[in-house]
Amino acid sequence: MGKNWQWSYQQGRIKRLKAEVEATMNGCVLNAHVVPLHSHCGTMQSHFAKGWHSVTPSEIYSKLHGHSSFEAVKKRLAQRLGVKYG
Repeated sequence: MGKNWQWSYQQGRIKRLKAEVEATMNGCVLNAHVVPLHSHCGTMQSHFAKGWHSVTPSEIYSKLHGHSSFEAVKKRLAQRLGVKYG
């Protein structure tokens, strides 16, 4: 997969999470089946859509409730226990 394809995939994930947060803050429900236009190039749009649809409910929940990534939690735990991390 090319770098631009990977970028489009990641942009799909980023835009989906952002849209979910905005919809929740505004008291709306996001229709995740409607993928916004990212590119007029069919290949780039396809990878964007794959990224858009790859976001899981648990990722949305974590984003909405401010939960950190696994790595961030490991780092905080190491600091709290006084252990060197990394």
